[in-house]
Amino acid sequence: MARYLFPGGNTALGFFSFYDHILPEEETRRMIILKGGPGVGKSTFMRRIGAALAERGHAVEYLICSSDPHSLDGVVARKAGFAIIDGTAPHIVDPRLPGAADSLVNLGAFLDETTLSKRKDTIMALRREISACFARAYRYLAAALLLRDDEAAIGRATADEGKLMRMLSPWMQELKGEEEVGAPGKSRSMFASAITPEGYLHHLETFGARRLWRITGDWGGESNRLLSLLRHTALLHGQDVETLHSPLNPRRVEHLYLPAMDLLITTENRYHALPEEAERTLNLEEARGRAPTAAEQEAMRFNEEQFDRLLHSACLSLARAKALHDELEAEYIPCMDFDGVEHCYEQVEALLPGA
Repeated sequence: MARYLFPGGNTALGFFSFYDHILPEEETRRMIILKGGPGVGKSTFMRRIGAALAERGHAVEYLICSSDPHSLDGVVARKAGFAIIDGTAPHIVDPRLPGAADSLVNLGAFLDETTLSKRKDTIMALRREISACFARAYRYLAAALLLRDDEAAIGRATADEGKLMRMLSPWMQELKGEEEVGAPGKSRSMFASAITPEGYLHHLETFGARRLWRITGDWGGESNRLLSLLRHTALLHGQDVETLHSPLNPRRVEHLYLPAMDLLITTENRYHALPEEAERTLNLEEARGRAPTAAEQEAMRFNEEQFDRLLHSACLSLARAKALHDELEAEYIPCMDFDGVEHCYEQVEALLPGA
């Protein structure tokens, strides 16, 4: 089963990238970095590479663009040490091991620059408006994050800390295991969900994990704290961890995946939930030391309503940016030599790992 992740996100901190975590240097046998402007065919190029890898029997990760969930930012065959990624803005990537493991492929070389130069003013105007749309979306998300922070503060004020830690203790004990601790585990960071022109999207179902643990209750920062403790425990006891961050605030942990246990530990709320039955469930509401006061309940209702409005407005701004980007691509596509791209694809396909 192919997995779908977001290597970058539209967040309250602006565009945030985990591109450095796509494939560690020590595991990289071949990294292809695609360059070129909009409309040159990078996403189609990578999708074809993904299909070719799957045909050869490789487990494939598709890295989805958070600003256009129908486009790709990369394709990875991790066990084969292979990746092909979009290295253009806003996630600019340059070769780290040029020649030794990394190759640069510039699809922009097949553009008719003479014709494009006559469209410079239109292209510049579109880019300015696209940037303004993204900036507006990020301001809406920054305001939404403040509401989440207030919700987290209410959660901390009403929590029974001792009870919360007692509820978490069996989870931590199982992650410690019974074997003697050797080297600490390795961590990889990505997004399993994103704030996109089509709303809040997630691809948790593509993990296909055999085991599921679930944290429920929408306290904002508290689930992050619990997941951070679980992550630290697993790493300290030699387990590799895939850390899946919040698309609103990438400094917060939203889900964990432990490959050795084939275990997904997820935060469930009204924006993301899995239908599968969980082995373990920790309900934050059961860890309250007291009920929220009337004033706190009113604040929580206000925060929820305004958060939804701000998130909706941010997504509308991203949708406007996407529509403008489509116009920008339309400026480039007629100026592209796709026969040259096809020849380039054949050269890259020849570099793919075997079965």
